[in-house]
Amino acid sequence: MKQFYTFLFIFIFIFFCKKSYSTELKIEAESYSQMQNIVLENNGTTVGYFDANDWLRYDNINFDANFKSIKFQIAKQSTGGAVEIRLDAIDGSLLATFYPESNNSWTVFTSQMVNIEAVSGTHTLFLVGTQAQGICNLDFFILSQEKIYEPNWVLNWADEFEGTDVNQTYWKMFYDGNPHNGELQFYTPRSENILVSDGTLKLIARKESFTGQGPYMSEPVTRQYTSGKIETQGKITFQYGKIEASMKLPRGKGTWPAFWLLGENLFDANVGWPKCGEIDIMEHGQDFDNLGAAIHTEAYNHTIGTQKTGTYIINNYDTEFHTYGLVWSATELSFNVDGNKYFTVKKADLGSSVAQWPFDQPFWIILNHAVGGAWGGTPDDALYPHTVEVDWVRVYKDEQISTSLESKNLVTISVFPNPVQDLLNVKLDATDKNYIVQLQDISGKVIFVKEQNEILKAYSISNLENGIYFISIFENLQFIKTFKIIKQ
Repeated sequence: MKQFYTFLFIFIFIFFCKKSYSTELKIEAESYSQMQNIVLENNGTTVGYFDANDWLRYDNINFDANFKSIKFQIAKQSTGGAVEIRLDAIDGSLLATFYPESNNSWTVFTSQMVNIEAVSGTHTLFLVGTQAQGICNLDFFILSQEKIYEPNWVLNWADEFEGTDVNQTYWKMFYDGNPHNGELQFYTPRSENILVSDGTLKLIARKESFTGQGPYMSEPVTRQYTSGKIETQGKITFQYGKIEASMKLPRGKGTWPAFWLLGENLFDANVGWPKCGEIDIMEHGQDFDNLGAAIHTEAYNHTIGTQKTGTYIINNYDTEFHTYGLVWSATELSFNVDGNKYFTVKKADLGSSVAQWPFDQPFWIILNHAVGGAWGGTPDDALYPHTVEVDWVRVYKDEQISTSLESKNLVTISVFPNPVQDLLNVKLDATDKNYIVQLQDISGKVIFVKEQNEILKAYSISNLENGIYFISIFENLQFIKTFKIIKQ
């Protein structure tokens, strides 16, 4: 019996030691087994000059602890570049691609994290640099069971550009021959410049003389290029969520396509630009293989040298469709290409004043194809016409229910009928939970906020226009669920 208890004690000790050890596994960057073109810095305690085609190899890494992420301790003053995380060979199985974000320093190290695919067993781990010089400096990395929060994105609004016309319920088109930033184009709504066909939107820039009058002009003007631009200003706006567009872009000097947002209060008294805020999800200039993302605010703007920008390197933007996206919350703006995050600005870093962070309001969407200008460069006329092709634009909302709320099994909350004409019924599971019911339209505009202290209550919506609306339910000010309804 004594031997049994001794064995049991040893088993329990080993089990808990193993469990404690395997929750995280820290690996010093300089402890590689082999490398290519890596330079050690800080008395051999950090890795520097990690560029495209460089790599680090780490042997005999045990993944049996069900690691879900890697936390990198990095320093990065520039933007661009990526680290492929691979198993057993430089071109082996890809666990994830890590896009280091600039922390404006090559010597101050901060933690950044990427989720990885689940894997078991003992493997050789490769970190392979791609896309750019100056990817990052690396102090250490940690294999962790922690996982980055992944929202439950539910489609809120979309335009798939089916049919043969721009949907003017969502978009406005207009004549505008008074461009900014030294651009050369005259925007027109003509089919020569804006076309919907074969499931995509085409914004076509042409080399042609055009005379006309449009917004912000007192006299007609003649320009030597025309192009297309559409925007949702005055139609529909959005606040928070994931905003994406699938686009194929032109290559060549003189092109400057953009997918961007402006604050709804732009035209309010004493506001204007850049106080209203601008979010550039994607801009591409000239014929370089780098795409840009940026923000403009009153406090952070290129006119005073404080603009916040990010760069993503890509070389087939003109032959393939890619998804250019923004994830926008009350605390940060995160930019990505094909789901790969490469640039983030945070309210905690910028400041919470309106001059620093004007992003707690609705914004509208703009798609345009500029010619020339500050970033487009001098046009190569031999390449025209140039076309920006847009497959779709989509906006999502996060309807993630927290674990604590899921544990309450809140399945009896319902909203009916749907579609609805006059009275919308909201049925709750109890009357003692301080429920709030919020109705908003597809643009995010709140129509009403009501306390509901009854199991079943009917709300009159007969005065609303037909269309899509959203009912959100909150308990003690904590979000529970959103219901999409159709008003007929």
